[in-house]
Amino acid sequence: MRLSTRYLNSSLRVMLLLTLFIAGMSYVVSGGATPDDDNNSLADYRATIDGKTIAGVKKNVSSLTWSDKSDTLFSTINKPATIIELTKQGQLLRSIPLDFIRDLETIEFIGDDTFVISDESDYSIYVITLNAQSQVNIIKKLKLDLYETPTNDGFEGLAWSREKETFWFFKEKRPIGIYKVTGLLNNDNLTIGKDNTLQQQLNVKDISGAEFNARKNSLLILSHESRVLKEVKIDGEVIGVMTLTEGHHGLARTIQQAEGIAMDNQGSLFMVAEPNLFYRFTSDAAQ
Repeated sequence: MRLSTRYLNSSLRVMLLLTLFIAGMSYVVSGGATPDDDNNSLADYRATIDGKTIAGVKKNVSSLTWSDKSDTLFSTINKPATIIELTKQGQLLRSIPLDFIRDLETIEFIGDDTFVISDESDYSIYVITLNAQSQVNIIKKLKLDLYETPTNDGFEGLAWSREKETFWFFKEKRPIGIYKVTGLLNNDNLTIGKDNTLQQQLNVKDISGAEFNARKNSLLILSHESRVLKEVKIDGEVIGVMTLTEGHHGLARTIQQAEGIAMDNQGSLFMVAEPNLFYRFTSDAAQ
């Protein structure tokens, strides 16, 4: 009887260790703690456009933003530096080459004809206007002094809160950096600070795109290496997770290199991925 008890206890220990190992691996694969389905803000999203090739774009698509003025999307091609406008079905409307940027990586619609873009090669940030005639004017240029040597792991994500008049700039990796900027659109009171609270809570391998969700006062943060989209509160609390691999959220194939994320006023999510792929995700719950 003593032998049977020892055997039972050993079996229970093995089962417990196996359970903990599986849970740990799930944590790592998902990029950290995940909410359950009932509390997952992204659980109901399904791909309604799944990896459509953007005709007229060969490669290097990067970043995405939605304009409430035109109800269209704007993306970037990093080399040669080009802004492209897309329909919400992923059709190319126009291309606007830029001759003042070497490595265009982020774009964010601010309002009217105003956008903020950045140059990954030297951490330069530009406030520009882009009108319907494809005329581009530089309103302001700012170079963030991050006390780091510019690399190819510069700003990959940019989010903007219109209500808070706050930007979040996301350095891709080595290491990941999150910078909170206010006063960029004004002529004074510019403040730049590292958002350590958010950064310490965010467990992903890299950051390849970002979007502010004004409905929930939250950030959508995209990681192509972790193959995940996370929705987090400003303090870093994870409220939603979308796994970007085959079989999840209606995806026929894994999104290999997701590079940009945007949300429209209906709650639809849009993504672009290298080299020239377009995705749309919709949720009845988000309408």
